[in-house]
Amino acid sequence: MTDMKRQPTRGPSRTALAAASPGVGVVLVGALLALWTPSDDGLVLCPVRLCTGVACPGCGLTRATSRLLRGDLSSAFAFHPLVLFAVLEVVAALVFLQLLRAGRVRFDARLLNVVLVANGVLFAVVWAVRAVNGSLPT
Repeated sequence: MTDMKRQPTRGPSRTALAAASPGVGVVLVGALLALWTPSDDGLVLCPVRLCTGVACPGCGLTRATSRLLRGDLSSAFAFHPLVLFAVLEVVAALVFLQLLRAGRVRFDARLLNVVLVANGVLFAVVWAVRAVNGSLPT
């Protein structure tokens, strides 16, 4: 009788799991926002709004994303006009991270700084316009 060693079965590699984790996280958050409707009179999570009583430049994005995932575009844009931009930017960041892990692109700190500053300016301008015309979320 021959003594054959069994080869251990291998599951997914750590690299594959690490590569899939951001996408899985986005899908889970998307499913949560599609199933759960954040209410207007619910719990306030924004620390700026909790401390000052004034909505921050990102206030309304959770409710807007929830409405966007349900297909209610007018309500989504009413909660935050940059909702589609923010969702597309998250998707682009996830694609970039996957390309970075695969070695197809290189990280450029200057480009990241430009993108972050441009986002900050864009959100600040939209927040100021909404503050002036009274359309900040309550």
